Amino acid sequence: MKELDLFSDYHLLILTRIGLSILFGFMLGFEREITGKFAGLRTHILVCTGACVFTILSIYGFKMQEVAGFVGTNDPARIAAQIITGIGFIGAGTVMRSGTNILGITTAATLWVCAAVGMSCGTGEFVLAAVATISTMAILILIRIFEKKVIQQRISHYRNIEIKMSTSIRNMDKLNALIEKHFSRITKFDKKVLNGTDLKINLNVITNCSLYSINEIFAHLECLNSLEVQEIYE
Repeated sequence: MKELDLFSDYHLLILTRIGLSILFGFMLGFEREITGKFAGLRTHILVCTGACVFTILSIYGFKMQEVAGFVGTNDPARIAAQIITGIGFIGAGTVMRSGTNILGITTAATLWVCAAVGMSCGTGEFVLAAVATISTMAILILIRIFEKKVIQQRISHYRNIEIKMSTSIRNMDKLNALIEKHFSRITKFDKKVLNGTDLKINLNVITNCSLYSINEIFAHLECLNSLEVQEIYE
């Protein structure tokens, strides 16, 4: 019986490719981990390594065979193509909706690139894998700095504010005019009349005004029975 040679050229090739896929997956996952994203270190390592293993299988795992005079078709790209489709399910799991915001798209895209890096390692394209990893990390880090230093400073910080107030129903028109004057982006406007005389208003607005400024808008009104202003963190 032939002994298994664990240090043959083929096994060294596999160890090299999987080892580098783990390293590159670690590099991409580390950036996501330290920024507190949903898919972090372990997820990226597993995605990169898994893509590498499937690519190796697609190349070396299915040999051309002849049965009853017919030669089978060896298509190494078939499994690799399914990796691109399959990684979409994992990426979709990292995308979440929070109020009007969509979170996790960048992490999903990073996982997609991570799978491509793993496939590059699986085919032995180590230079391509290294360039893709370093380029992706540079994009994630440098663009984030650019956004904080340049873009965010030029955009006003908008807040989601909830305003609750109660007054007499006779003051409805006055409050409506005040709200329309100061707030152009209203996401919720609930009115409730109690006992035929009392009016309760629950209002959600998106504005760059501070809580103090919003409180000042309504605080001078003597007709208000109660007023509550708070920022909503979604």
